[in-house]
Amino acid sequence: MNLKNNDYQSILQKLKVVFWKRPLFFIILFSVIFRLAYLLFNLPLWWDSHVYIGMAKYIFSAGQLGIWEIFRPLLHSIILGLFWKIGLNVIIIGKLLDILFSVLAIYLTYKIGKEIFNEKIALLGTILFSFNSLFLMFNGLILTEPLAIFLGLMGTFLFIKISKNKSAEISTDISTNKKKEYLLLLFSGLFLGLSFMSKFPMGIIFAAAGISLLFKRTNLFNKIREGLILLFGFLIPVIPYLIFNHYKYQNILLPFTEGSQIVTTATWAYGSGILYYFIHFFLAYPLFLFFFVYCYEFIKNKHWKDYRKLILLLIPLLVLIYFIYVPRKEIRYLVLIIPFISILSAYSIIKTYHYLKNHAQPLIWPKAFIIICTIAIIVYFLPVFGFENIPTMQKEVQETIQNYNIKGTILSSDPSLVSYVDNPLTILSAGMWYGPQIYEQNKHNYDLLFINDCDFICAPEDNQCVKEREGFFNIIIAENKALASSEYKNCTKTIYLPLKQSIIN
Repeated sequence: MNLKNNDYQSILQKLKVVFWKRPLFFIILFSVIFRLAYLLFNLPLWWDSHVYIGMAKYIFSAGQLGIWEIFRPLLHSIILGLFWKIGLNVIIIGKLLDILFSVLAIYLTYKIGKEIFNEKIALLGTILFSFNSLFLMFNGLILTEPLAIFLGLMGTFLFIKISKNKSAEISTDISTNKKKEYLLLLFSGLFLGLSFMSKFPMGIIFAAAGISLLFKRTNLFNKIREGLILLFGFLIPVIPYLIFNHYKYQNILLPFTEGSQIVTTATWAYGSGILYYFIHFFLAYPLFLFFFVYCYEFIKNKHWKDYRKLILLLIPLLVLIYFIYVPRKEIRYLVLIIPFISILSAYSIIKTYHYLKNHAQPLIWPKAFIIICTIAIIVYFLPVFGFENIPTMQKEVQETIQNYNIKGTILSSDPSLVSYVDNPLTILSAGMWYGPQIYEQNKHNYDLLFINDCDFICAPEDNQCVKEREGFFNIIIAENKALASSEYKNCTKTIYLPLKQSIIN
């Protein structure tokens, strides 16, 4: 028995030695394994996922297929569309890209943490980020977040690399080192611009970079020059998009104004309140409460004098302020700042551990503190595997299209059809606001109708909307023939043929 215990301890010791020789490698390896395992759940894509796939098809079919939403950024759809155009399965490719961008983001989180603090903080921050259930949730959903986070982190990493010297040059001469710094600034701006073109709120990182430059120890002329270089890099991908907006909408800012308007609608169906994110994010992931400990440390030790630490704090603070201001609140919005919060929380966790270790009579034993933190990481990682697998009607829709030889337009309240069929698609968007009007405009121009009644919801106590909803469904039933339906909780999805089509068949 003693021999077995000794062998067991020997194996653990060897594993510990192997891990600490290459800790980042094993963190990334476990991250990839967990993400591949998560894909096996084959969870259904979200509404937004299908929209990005639909926009990919729209772009690369010159508007003949797919769908279009004005307020969506284009980079993610362009990348997906390239793979779709050469004949690859866009859903499989999209999920694999999620893993790729996530792993790159994990690696960059480590690099940023090590560059600004040290390796221990970088490793712990990387673990907090990599194994966070909210971040893992985006794995395989084919949403813009993994791409946007990777690009934002790349831009941030290049930004903090522009100068390691605490005392910057006063001379305005462009030395070799300065040329390298300006090149890093240019590419930092470029990646931040690409991140913005993946998800518009990521433009906040660019704003944080601009503010941080003001605190860099250099003269005003250098600050202006570096700011202009950063701006130029940022505008390289943004200006073509603004030109595109001008020719398509005759308004270069229309996608931004439309996006701002969208987040003010149906707020009763989402979270609200100034404390929403504190309750549902920081209390849900209690280790992130150490972020506020760092905020105290930042002020106490005047970390703002280091522009690199300043940008690392400004990014999550500005993003939090922005989303607290936005009327529609969703916990998933904060996934954008998890890498930054993870690094700063790791700093405070390790500092707390050293404080407990060096204190004569600590409130909690240092080893117990480590055990509690480890348990917290595991406990708040597991919920991601509890998400519900909502049924789809992909098979039924595809069989209907084949059996009835449907080649024309599909009218749908749900964009999911665009991901697995290549018929022209018209979306009954915006629920009861515009859905009935769009149906009326297209009632003679579709060959198949797909309705999810939960896409047409009414605000609480809006009796007029309830009556209009009932009347709308009565019209659908009167003008179409139901072929198949599927119920999930309080939602019913139904496939219809227009009466003219059902008579022909």
